[in-house]
Amino acid sequence: MIKKILEHKITIIIAVVVFVIVAGGAAYFLLHQEKPVLTNTAAQVMTIRQIVSADGKVDSDQHVSLSFQKGGRIAMVNVKVGDSVSAGQILASIDSRQLSASLESAKADVLSAQANLSALQKGATAQTLAVYNQNISTAKLSLSTAVRDAYLKTQDALLNKLSSVFNNNPSANPTLVIPTDSTQITNNINIARVDMTSRMSTWNSLLQKDPIGVDSLSEASKDIAAAKTFLDPISYAANHLTVNSSGLSQGTIDAYVAAINGAAVEVNAADTELNTALQSYKTTSDQLALIQASSTPEALEVAGAALTKAGANVASIQSQIADTVLTAPFDGIVASVNPKIGENFSANVVAMDIISPGAYKIDIMIPENEIAAVAVGDVANINFNAYGAGLSATGTVSSIDLSETIVNGVGAYKVSVYLNNSDSRIRTDMSANVAIGGASASNVVAIPASAIISKNGSSYALVASVGGSYIERKVDLGISDGNWTEVKSGINVGDKVATFGEVGQ
Repeated sequence: MIKKILEHKITIIIAVVVFVIVAGGAAYFLLHQEKPVLTNTAAQVMTIRQIVSADGKVDSDQHVSLSFQKGGRIAMVNVKVGDSVSAGQILASIDSRQLSASLESAKADVLSAQANLSALQKGATAQTLAVYNQNISTAKLSLSTAVRDAYLKTQDALLNKLSSVFNNNPSANPTLVIPTDSTQITNNINIARVDMTSRMSTWNSLLQKDPIGVDSLSEASKDIAAAKTFLDPISYAANHLTVNSSGLSQGTIDAYVAAINGAAVEVNAADTELNTALQSYKTTSDQLALIQASSTPEALEVAGAALTKAGANVASIQSQIADTVLTAPFDGIVASVNPKIGENFSANVVAMDIISPGAYKIDIMIPENEIAAVAVGDVANINFNAYGAGLSATGTVSSIDLSETIVNGVGAYKVSVYLNNSDSRIRTDMSANVAIGGASASNVVAIPASAIISKNGSSYALVASVGGSYIERKVDLGISDGNWTEVKSGINVGDKVATFGEVGQ
């Protein structure tokens, strides 16, 4: 029992000690807490210029991102980052050989349709029919010769031009000697070479029976197309060989590339020759058929519609070819280049950025409560975050949006500031601080901004009176430069106002 009483007394003593310590600390804090130091400053007459400041990003006066309207393999890139370009200059292009071939065919269709219409309009005479029959005979002979020549050119390209590219080239087991990106690619090429041997054999058999028969002409077109497809992966592999990656000498690599290019040239020549002869034969046949028909209004209408359709097809292909070329929209500088020669590049993906040279601007957002202090023509001082105090520039306010934009729930207006001077260190997308010298007031009464007391929506200042006391006066304020504030009423020149300085004991 005595032990419990002692323990209870000890607990009470500890609690009292803790209370005394806490109370003592609180008393010391209240007696020694810091008080603001008031400094009297006299109201002065001065000129105040309001400064409005905001951050933004450097952009060029003109900045456009270019993209291809049509995807495909990049055939040409004529510029690199930093190059100066002129309006209309070709910057890059996508392989358009197939489209170009289609365009030539479409143009021939226009000529054919025009000739058909003209023939219908003139009607047929015995002399005219004789001329057209002779034209068909000539076209047949030219087509027969072209088919045979196309076969020989294609065969020579596959056997002779590629003799150094394959081991056992004409055999049933050819082997590609050029390194590729994978064994699968090499196997596919070897299989395709065997397939070309079979195709050429079939073509030759049909050629012997009837060189301009339907089956022979169909086989010729299919086999030439297959030869082009066959050469593409071989050409890609050869053109991507390097001395380091392949272990081959540069001379050997160059020889492979030359051989494959020679084969491609010969196959393309065969294709052109065959298509030209086919088109000529088709044109003369169509002309004879039409001229033998009666020139009825209906026939003339159909022929006219065919001519219109052929012309529209030419325009469509020309538009597609234009979509494979990137041109500079204005004189400028290349800021970025994304496509690489040989790669497949998608449509509507940014390929290049072009910016105007030397003309930079910065767009900043000015809050609604400060926009009245900014006007077009105001001078701005600009500092660039990347260089600190090591780089600055001046600019001029060129435009102020008429409508506001809500930024983080606050109304603001976009202000465009153009730089007055250029510096090679300034680059697009750099962060910068823009300080605009806005509204100004001359010969006005001003007091330190730290003397202003805001209370219940009004502004006040403490004016020193006799005996060291202060009288609170309501003041009507004007503009401020951050250090001094214009006082329109409530303070006279020479009045001393209390400013809140450093905190002392």
